[in-house]
Order: sequence, then C-alpha cells, then structure tokens
Amino acid sequence: MKLVLNLLVTAVLFFGCQPKDVSKQEVTSLRDGNQKNLLSFANLVLPKILGQEFKRFETEVDKDQKHEAQITYGSNSALTFNDASEYRKTNTEYHSLVLLRISYALALHNFHRLSLSLSKPFFIQGEKNPDAEIQEAEIFRTTISKSDLDLFWENHPQFDPYRAPKLGEKEWENVTGEIQKLWKVELDEFSRVKVE
Repeated sequence: MKLVLNLLVTAVLFFGCQPKDVSKQEVTSLRDGNQKNLLSFANLVLPKILGQEFKRFETEVDKDQKHEAQITYGSNSALTFNDASEYRKTNTEYHSLVLLRISYALALHNFHRLSLSLSKPFFIQGEKNPDAEIQEAEIFRTTISKSDLDLFWENHPQFDPYRAPKLGEKEWENVTGEIQKLWKVELDEFSRVKVE
C-alpha cells in the first residue's frame, strides 16, 4: 500500500512539474509570425513552453563576439522526488526535452549559440549558519551552436518535441542521444547534490 501511495504521489508531482502543455502547431504559429525580435519573442514563447519553470532569458556577445542566447529554467521547489540513483539521468533527459522544445521555438531567429541552464533551490548548510537554508543554485548548463541545431531540425523535420515522450520509446531515446552528443556540458554539479 505504501509503495502504491508513493508511486501515485510521485506520478502526480512528476506530471504536475512538466512544462505546460503546448502543441507544435501553436508554437509554429507563434514562431512563424514573430521572426523579428528575439528578446520579445523569447519572453512570449518561453513561458508558454516552460510555465513556472521559466526563470530568465538574456542575450549577450560571447567570447567569439557573436550573440549567445542564454536561458535559465528550473523548479521553484527545493524538494525532489527522484531516487538518488536516477537523479542525474532523469534531469539530463528532462534537460534534453527542454532543449528540444526551446530550440524548435527559436529556430527561425538569429543567434550563434544557445546556453541552457538548470537552476533550482536547494537546502544548503551554510558555513556560518549550521542550519540548512534554501539557496538557488545552477547545477547543469549546456551550450549548443545554432548551426548544430539547424542541422538537427533539418534531419528531423517531422519530430514533435511537444508530444510527451513515453518511457522506453526508441525514437525518443535516439533523438535525446543525438542532441546530447551535440551539446557541450559547461557546468555539471549533479554529483554535489545530495538526494535524501
């Protein structure tokens, strides 16, 4: 009974914390009609895709003197219902889903690189204060070039990133494997997260 209750609570929270339901057609319609200003379009479409997980969107000139789009997302809760052994895998898969949804939405805009950061609150034991406090921390960041994203979408024109993936689905596993080979991991702090 306890196992069933735990699975039910986990399922409700997992599905409740997913990006908002938005269709590929809705995003395509918004994307095709808003190709001029990346900042205003991103601030329009990203909350639709990410819901309350959307934190911020910025652009800046990167080290190559080209425009980098920077997106930060993540839950607003310090609680997690992931098993410690699955925490990295679950969050990496979810990061893949977020990247696919965002990159499809921004495909018609001009930028050199996309930086995607997962940031969330954690219970952190402070050095001066032995009591645990909640602090926001960036734990995973990837970058991917716009040319790699463009090539990916050219090779997968029918793929729908807004359809919820099913566990064990081969197409989903292949696509996430491909996108993970294309991204560069800039920050990986999963090993420092203690899941209890």
